[in-house]
Amino acid sequence: MGRYKDQKCITELKEFLLNRCQEKDKIGNLRSLLGDKAHDVGLLVSQRVVNLPPELLPHLYDALFDEVSWAIEDELKNENKKKSSSTDKDEAIIYVKPEDEILHKLSMWSFLFPLQTEQVSTHELKNYQLKGIVMAVKAENISSFRQQLHALLQES
Repeated sequence: MGRYKDQKCITELKEFLLNRCQEKDKIGNLRSLLGDKAHDVGLLVSQRVVNLPPELLPHLYDALFDEVSWAIEDELKNENKKKSSSTDKDEAIIYVKPEDEILHKLSMWSFLFPLQTEQVSTHELKNYQLKGIVMAVKAENISSFRQQLHALLQES
């Protein structure tokens, strides 16, 4: 986030996220991650196909986080050359994708915001609103995420 902080798309993304955060106790954390700590923050936007076979999930996320690790290594090499929660609300969350629940539990903090989509029409879910989730997950928790995702799918 720090490298591209002045790019229009990043400034618009920061504005979008700050406008969606309605939780006063978390907006300071978000501002910090998007501001003075941005040089240590990576951005991962994830929306996978819901009906992807579960057996593919570990491979999908292994590949994703391997790419992230390689990108971090490249960034550090380039930098060296240049320089030498979970939610507090009581409302129930229904996770459409199991990996979202694992990441949410591993997050330092998070907040939900309403998505601008059509409302779920099934009778059982008529009072639920589809929401996006913004999570701050420390890089050192990714190995735990990968292990938990593998374990979850082995149980199925």
